[in-house]
Amino acid sequence: ARDEELWRLACVKVWGLSIGTLDAQDAENSTVYYSWRDMFIRRERVNFSGCYISKTTYLRMGENSFQDQFYRPVQLVEYYRYIRFMPDGKVLMMTSADEPSQGVSKIRNVHNIRPDVLRGRYRLFGDTVTLVLQKSSQSRATTGHVRQRRGSVMPLDEDSNATQFLIELRIGHSPKRRCAQLVWSHYTLVQKRDKVDTSSEFDLTDAKYPSLWFSPVKSYHLDADAPLV
Repeated sequence: ARDEELWRLACVKVWGLSIGTLDAQDAENSTVYYSWRDMFIRRERVNFSGCYISKTTYLRMGENSFQDQFYRPVQLVEYYRYIRFMPDGKVLMMTSADEPSQGVSKIRNVHNIRPDVLRGRYRLFGDTVTLVLQKSSQSRATTGHVRQRRGSVMPLDEDSNATQFLIELRIGHSPKRRCAQLVWSHYTLVQKRDKVDTSSEFDLTDAKYPSLWFSPVKSYHLDADAPLV
């Protein structure tokens, strides 16, 4: 279990081409890793054996009653945001009112993406993870997915009229697990209409965009995206 080649392969699976070398310092925080195992343990990364979940709660005022003008109902709105990372660089994000026990199952099958799930890719830069997401194509959602080689799903579509979500999240830790927290640092919506891009940034308040916390999901271990070798 201490074999360095095993740990090097584990690091390649997590960081890919941006893995770097052991004798070079990390440009982000000037950290030196003494072995591939040391890098895998101490370097920031995202967890694959579950998904990151946040819960947003806010109050929404209702309309005045016709019978009693002094009575105005207040509605408590709750919804969850789910983000799931995969080792091949793909990522899924979904916003739903479903409790985590039901919500995690909706992003379990990566080969049959629901229309309300955003799909895309991510990259790691030090303790920051960047996401580029877009909505699933409506034509594919209604007519079926294009047949592809297993393990190569979810390419980003090139569309003249498309909406992309550009997100930056900072990786944090919990007392019991490393890399268990994602904190919002940037969120931009880019709309392309007739080859013209229009961007708008979201106001990242803690009330609207609370931190996401990692939760293990046992069913995510059952399927492999490619043949085992």
